[in-house]
Parts: sequence; C-alpha cells; structure tokens
Amino acid sequence: MGFHKWLTAFLLYWKNKYGDFVNTETADIDEHLKPATLDDFNIIHDFLKKYPTEMCDFNICNLFTWDLFLKLKYTFCFDRLILFNPSYTYFLAPIGERLSAEELFQIYNSFKKTYPNVEILGVSEDYINNTPELSEYFYIRNDENLNDYIYTTENLVKLPGKKLAKKKNLISQFMRQYTDFTVKPIDANDYAEIMEFCYYWKETHEDENESLIVEFEAIRTILTHWDLFPCYGLKLYTGGKMFAFSIYGRQTDEMATILFEKYDFQVKGAGQIINQETAKVLIKDYKYINREQDMGSAGIRQAKRSYQPLKMLPYHRLKSK
Repeated sequence: MGFHKWLTAFLLYWKNKYGDFVNTETADIDEHLKPATLDDFNIIHDFLKKYPTEMCDFNICNLFTWDLFLKLKYTFCFDRLILFNPSYTYFLAPIGERLSAEELFQIYNSFKKTYPNVEILGVSEDYINNTPELSEYFYIRNDENLNDYIYTTENLVKLPGKKLAKKKNLISQFMRQYTDFTVKPIDANDYAEIMEFCYYWKETHEDENESLIVEFEAIRTILTHWDLFPCYGLKLYTGGKMFAFSIYGRQTDEMATILFEKYDFQVKGAGQIINQETAKVLIKDYKYINREQDMGSAGIRQAKRSYQPLKMLPYHRLKSK
C-alpha cells in the first residue's frame, strides 16, 4: 500500500473513531489527544516527511527525544497533524495542507477551553505573510530566542573571509598540536562512551538547569534507540580519548539539523573542529545546516552568530485576542 493510500485509510479510521472535532463548542480536546510513544513513530515521521519544514522543532528526532520526555501528545484535526506539549501548554503549527485563519482559530479554541493559556508555536513567516486575516484572531509575536540559525554547509567547511579567519586559525593550531586526531562514526554500541563523556562535560560546567537535565535524557533516548531514529553522528579522538561528538539528522531534502553537539573546552579548537568535521560529512548530501536556536543564552547566541549564519529562521507564537 502506498503512503497516500495508507494515510487516507488511517485518517478515515481516526475520524470514524474520534471524529474531527470540528465542533469547537462541544469538543473535549483531551478525549482526542493520544500520548506519542515509539509505537507512533512511523505515523508522525511519515507525516513530517510529506510536509517538511526547516524549523528544528519539527525534526522527528527532536520530537521523540526532547518532547517525548515532556509527554508529547498528538491528534488529527481537519486532516492535519497536531502535536501538543502539555508540560508547557502549547501546540506546534498544524502539519499538513495550509489552513485558513478561521480553521486554525477553531483548532485553537478546542484547546483553549481546557487549556486557557495555550499558544501556537512554530508558525512560519510564510504562513503569516500569506494569511493576512490571521491578525484578526491572534496576537502574533516573533520569539527571537527560538529563531533557528541557518548556514550554508560549504561555508562551515571552508570558513571563508575575514570574519571566519579566527576559526580557521584555531583549527590549524589544533591540527598542529593534535597530530593523532581521528574521526569515527557513532553506532548503536556507543551509548556508554558518549554518556560518560556527557557527564564529564557536565562536571566542567557550573550551569545545571532543567534544560540540561532534559537534554541529557534526550541524548540517552536517541542512543538507546539509535537504530530507530533517522540520525547519524561523529566522535572525535586525540590521545585515544574522545573530546567531542555530534549527532545530526535530515530536516528537509536540502537541510540537515545538528541535534546534539558537545566538546571538551579544555581542548583548544575542539568546538571549531567538530563543527567543521560534521559539515564535511554533510556537504555530500545537504546544502544547508540548521544549528537550532540559542534559547536566549547570550553565550550561545554569540557563538552561533560568530559563524555568520546565512539567515535567521523566524519563529512565531500565536495567542488569541
């Protein structure tokens, strides 16, 4: 059975069982929301592949590592996939064919009756620009902390121009000092080694907050189910010891996303070399790299901007008027 036929059959089954809760006056949203488990992976992954977006929040690996830890739920409405995070009371912009502003508002109201402070996150600039009536229903805010940093893969490999010269110089210093430097791919047997490195990394950083705890759980999840997730990774060594790793995956046909990256700050040039080595692998298949968001961290923002991104991908939030 082809995907389209399978999807049509599945949606018909879902509608017959749960309805499409078009009637926002009577619908109880919790009756329609289903916890997303690894058993649901293919359903959601297939939908995301059919309707790809450049935003990292819609990456299947992120959804089933970060958001699975936060009890991600999903349902279908108007034949669109709705992904809901009850921990922070938001749902991502519906995935599927473009909705009218009125249809989106109906979905929003289905959530608002149960979750009065609900927001819609990850609404694209394209949708906002091409749906002028949206402002009649919603307050629209660009959350700069969640804007994605997009780079050309070629620039991250070649590091051209004066603004990137310092990074190229740090890589040259690294290569001269660590002549035994090696790169290895991550595989399903690397769980213990990578988690050990994560905890070493944690010991060298004073900042321990909720996001770091969740990130480590996300890394643990992706390593535990390595053969399920459509991702790959690199480990970097010198002196027989790992000093950096990255995990990455497809975002769109032309773009990959760096899902996780950690390096030893005591190894000069480690951050620059893991960035470049990852780009060297990705340039064979992807024109662009999404290095995700800075989450409002001044240090992360400075580091990401120093690599001269091609563009910032606007991230909009909607809340009803």
